[in-house]
Amino acid sequence: MRITDPERRDMASTLRTDQNRLLVMEAVTRFGAGDIGGFTELLGDEFVSHNPRVAHDPAVQSGRQAFADFLSGPGSAHLRDATVAAKHILADGDLVAVHTHVAAPQGDLATVDLFRVDAGKIVEHWDVVQPVPDDVLHPHGMF
Repeated sequence: MRITDPERRDMASTLRTDQNRLLVMEAVTRFGAGDIGGFTELLGDEFVSHNPRVAHDPAVQSGRQAFADFLSGPGSAHLRDATVAAKHILADGDLVAVHTHVAAPQGDLATVDLFRVDAGKIVEHWDVVQPVPDDVLHPHGMF
C-alpha cells in the first residue's frame, strides 16, 4: 500500500476518479430510468455481484448476465417501478459509492451501493439496503 500526501494529488488518479464517478452516475441514471439493458452495458464481462439474492453459477453464465437476469426478474419488479435519486456520491480511484433514495410502490428504501470500476466498466458491486421507516426517532431524516 502506498500512502501519499493528500495535498499532492496525482492528476491521472484525479482524472480516473472523475471518470469512474461519471460512469457510475450514468449507471444509476439508466437504472433509475428503468433501462436495465443500458445499465448492464456498463458492466464488465467479468462482473461480480456480492448481493446474496443474485443467483450466479459461473459455469453457466457470466456475472453480468446473472445480474441482468436478477434485475429483470420478478424479485426486482419493485425496483423497476421505483424512482431512484442519488443523494450522495463518493469516489476514490476505482471505488465509487452512491447513497440513494429508492421510492418504490411497496415502500421507500435507503441504499448504499459500492462499485469497483476497471477499464471504463463496472466490474464489482456490493450493496446495503434499508427500508425507510415511517417514524424516525430524530429530526435528521435518512438522507
